[in-house]
Amino acid sequence: MSVSRRALLCGTAALAGCARKKGTGFRGHAIVALEESRAVAFVDLTAFAVTARVPLKASPSLLVNNPKLGSVYALVPSAPALEEIDIQRHAVSRHAPLRSVPVGLQVGKEHTWVLCADSLIPLDTASFTAGKGIPLPAPAHAFDLSSKEPRAAITLADGSLVLVDLAKGTIVSRRRLSDDLGDVRFRNDGRYVLVADRSRRELTVLDAESAATVVQLPLALRPDNLCLKQDGGQIFLTGEGRDAIVIAYPYRTEIAQTSLSGRAPGAMAVSEAPDFLFVANPQSGSVTIFDINTQHVVAVTAVGADPRQIVITPDQQYALVFNRGSGDMAVIRIPAIQAGRAKSAALFTMVPVGARPVSAVVRAL
Repeated sequence: MSVSRRALLCGTAALAGCARKKGTGFRGHAIVALEESRAVAFVDLTAFAVTARVPLKASPSLLVNNPKLGSVYALVPSAPALEEIDIQRHAVSRHAPLRSVPVGLQVGKEHTWVLCADSLIPLDTASFTAGKGIPLPAPAHAFDLSSKEPRAAITLADGSLVLVDLAKGTIVSRRRLSDDLGDVRFRNDGRYVLVADRSRRELTVLDAESAATVVQLPLALRPDNLCLKQDGGQIFLTGEGRDAIVIAYPYRTEIAQTSLSGRAPGAMAVSEAPDFLFVANPQSGSVTIFDINTQHVVAVTAVGADPRQIVITPDQQYALVFNRGSGDMAVIRIPAIQAGRAKSAALFTMVPVGARPVSAVVRAL
């Protein structure tokens, strides 16, 4: 980092209240998928510097932690393949070819599941081979796994939702809802499925057994981005149509409020104690910090060009913002955020990571 840049950060931090205990970092790594660099970078979160790069054969699109193993999975759509990255050796340890283009990946209780364009595929983690897939009736868009039973919910390009019995490997229900469905989430208790209906600008709640519609909640914007609070009590939505955040209560199946936010808000992340919602504003290169309890904006901070993902460290001390345009990671120290008239939060530091970061995860040492 240049002397002038470091001085700017320190000066800004002083205005935000640097008199409090200084941050010491998080004992672990941010692992970052770099689309243009065709690599994965390891960022030491105590030194706040890139310490290793793992080259891949093609561009990665998504990283997912496997908490049971010392590894991270990287989806490589153009291969198409799934790569296992050993976080101790900083190297690709295993490679699993896929029969079609992968669009999603989740680690479940028993198996890891890869959503491909034409099927949902189980991955045998022992042999690291793709099993027999469950064929889908239309190209897949997004999916979620229930935490309560072996079931998946998948949105398709034709506007349908399918519910899949993972134990039997069969589709148990299919419902066409609209012309354009987005993301999908199971409610934490597994009883209902929350579906972003982009064409109707609604959040549709369906029964997880029968796929029957429970309620359709009209929205003031197109639900392009969903973020569910860890306890499942609130879901946050942003998207085209309004510079705002919509807050909904999944257990009450109702909209709480629509609050103004920054310009064209996008991806989100939630911290705990304090309960803050961090919202990326790609067009303005900033992050809006929203107090969930008071439902007011407490700060807005400039972070870099085209922020697209925000990750909160497990100790709830740092918000890591990955800027696709400028190829860096902006670090916001959460305890240093102060509500006030200035409504600004200082950056703790900036870390260059590589060309076009598109996905990231954090792993503790």
